[in-house]
Amino acid sequence: MGLAIFCLIFGFIAGYLYRNSKSEPLQEKQTIQRTKNVYLSYNERQRAKLNHQSDADRIRELNLLSPNESKFMRLLQHQFTEYKLIIKDRRFYIADQDNYPIAIFEYRDGTKQLKVKDKEDGLPVFLYKAILSSDALAEDKSSLTEVA
Repeated sequence: MGLAIFCLIFGFIAGYLYRNSKSEPLQEKQTIQRTKNVYLSYNERQRAKLNHQSDADRIRELNLLSPNESKFMRLLQHQFTEYKLIIKDRRFYIADQDNYPIAIFEYRDGTKQLKVKDKEDGLPVFLYKAILSSDALAEDKSSLTEVA
C-alpha cells in the first residue's frame, strides 16, 4: 500500500515536471514572432491601423457597434461611396483604393449634439456626439477634398 502511494506521488511530480519542460519552447517562439516588427515606418503604421488579423475580427468589430453607431456607419457609407469604410476599435476609417487612411470618424452616444475636428498622426479626426445630419458629413467630406 505504501509503495503504491509513493509511486502515485512520484508519477504526479514527474508528469508535472515533464509538462513544464515541454511548454517553454512554445512560449519563446510566440514572443519572438510578436516582437519581430517593432519598428514600422509612418506609412506602415497608418496601414496597420486598418488591418484586421482575420475576417472573424472584422465581423466581431461590426457586431460590437451600437444601433446608433450602425446608423452613423450607414450615413458614412452613403456619403463616401468612392472610398472604403473600415471599422476598427469603434472608429470609422475612410480609406482610399490603396487602403491608406485619409480620415477618421468617431461616434459617441449622447443627448447633446456635438461635432469636433482634430488631427491624429496627420490624419483629420472628426468626433460626432449624437447623430447630426448628413449635411454635417457632407461639409466634412468637402473639407477633405479641399485639402487633397
